[in-house]
Amino acid sequence: MRNPSAFRNWVTADGSAGPSGVSGLKAEARRFHLYVSLACPWAHRTLVFRALKGVEDMIDISFAHWFIGPDGWTFTPGDGSTPGPINNATFLHQVNTAAKPDFTGQVTVPVLWDKQQGAIVSNESADVIGMFNAAFDDIGAAPEGYCPEGEREEIDALNARIFDTVNNGVYKAGLRRRKLSMKTHLIRFMSDTSNAISVASPTILTSRDISAICISIHASRRLSTSPTSKTTTTAAITR
Repeated sequence: MRNPSAFRNWVTADGSAGPSGVSGLKAEARRFHLYVSLACPWAHRTLVFRALKGVEDMIDISFAHWFIGPDGWTFTPGDGSTPGPINNATFLHQVNTAAKPDFTGQVTVPVLWDKQQGAIVSNESADVIGMFNAAFDDIGAAPEGYCPEGEREEIDALNARIFDTVNNGVYKAGLRRRKLSMKTHLIRFMSDTSNAISVASPTILTSRDISAICISIHASRRLSTSPTSKTTTTAAITR
């Protein structure tokens, strides 16, 4: 499951302190680098919002390999992965220790890296989305509107629920050994996914899409209990 994020700084339009209280992180094109993996549901939403806000040319990106081995996320060539540009990293944990040499916490994606200061800005996907939404408008991003500031409390409350039952819900359902527990989390996942879609836009996902997601979760559950594929499947969907 996803633990609380270790890095919670903020990029702002003028470099003033964000919610974390740390200043000096001004939104500038090509200053920041985003680490993601296509195997991570938290990283997905930063990729989606990066496209929605039109900041692809401002925020460059690296993809970690989908398979997570004993040393965590890697940049092993293949299956869409790309090299880690920070200190020629071959493992994502090297990016964390480049920012904080004594770091011993959970190594996760997404990671937003500040190339100017040589530091991690944030590894909290909800915060990264907030930065993309509000900080880069003055330098060419799409006008703010996906997360209007006047609706911040409502958005934060919805995000907290989605974090628990949808993002974390994938893992809670897929990794449960007991069928009843898996079913309980799967029902919560389906219900809150439908709720989130109705709030955002009914055209983003259809009921068929949700069914496909649930089938994938069920398949991962079956594979995770198979003696021949247990290690690979579990590694692929945990961190």
